[in-house]
Amino acid sequence: MKRRRFLFWVGLGLFELGEVLRVDRLDRLAAAVMESTEPAAAPAPAVHWRAASNDAWQWYERETLVDGRWTLTGVTTPINRESGKPYDGQKGYLDESVVPSELRVWDHPGAEFDDDVEGAETGDHLPDPRRRARHGRPPSRWLRSLNAEELRVWLPTTDVPEAGVEGMSYWEHLTRDHYFNPSKIEGLTEDEQAKLHAVAHWGY
Repeated sequence: MKRRRFLFWVGLGLFELGEVLRVDRLDRLAAAVMESTEPAAAPAPAVHWRAASNDAWQWYERETLVDGRWTLTGVTTPINRESGKPYDGQKGYLDESVVPSELRVWDHPGAEFDDDVEGAETGDHLPDPRRRARHGRPPSRWLRSLNAEELRVWLPTTDVPEAGVEGMSYWEHLTRDHYFNPSKIEGLTEDEQAKLHAVAHWGY
């Protein structure tokens, strides 16, 4: 049977069916069939953000997981660290509003990473909900001050949920996105790096 004739008979059959079932029910049936035959939407690509700065400017960088590698796909408009004014010498920057609020590090112009908000003077090095809300970016100044031997002693005393990484090693993620000094954590095993990543995410 030719395609045109086939479609004619199918169409005629549906119109006759519509008389019996009522058109509104047929419309719902047609909508359901069309929805079931539409291709599924592709999952959103994995994205993460990191704060960056130099002596004069601060900004955020967006990276997207492409073929298993994190690739830079956007930069927010640099903000002058002294004046708080945006850079206007070039177009094409992302607006800072696209950065998830829980991942923002630069709370106000000229700010350094807000390290310990409570407990720095008392010595109570406990997780903080505000650091946890930012996924430990950055961890407390105290945590980042410990060297590998000190971390090796302290990490087993903590009990926190695991926090994995995707598309990179723990070392790369800790030093690049959580701002650990590479010389401080050099010598940690992969398991110890994983635990350090977990306590950072937990707000220490």
